[in-house]
Amino acid sequence: MVQPVNVAIGGYQFACYPLSQARFVHGAAVYVVLCVGEGGTWRVLDAGESGATGKRMDSHERKPDWEKHCLNKNIWVCIYPMPSNRFTPQDRRNLESSLRQRYRPPCGQR
Repeated sequence: MVQPVNVAIGGYQFACYPLSQARFVHGAAVYVVLCVGEGGTWRVLDAGESGATGKRMDSHERKPDWEKHCLNKNIWVCIYPMPSNRFTPQDRRNLESSLRQRYRPPCGQR
């Protein structure tokens, strides 16, 4: 697996990977999907949370939406681990909601 690129998103340090290499590893997490532009600029396409260990992100049901909103197809997934022994599902939902309010992503409206 490729080493992650650390990106500060909403005041949290996320580990970011190209979409084809992104996985949830070792438990629950909040994820943010980015469209990365030239020069390292980025914009948030989606945000979500999952308790699913090992879920492949490149087969996510919203992948077609991400591709529609990221014309260069340089899509990255950023993961912020929130292990179940330290955080509740509500903690994950609260962080997801906060990120959605801040960045207003075009995909995955809730």
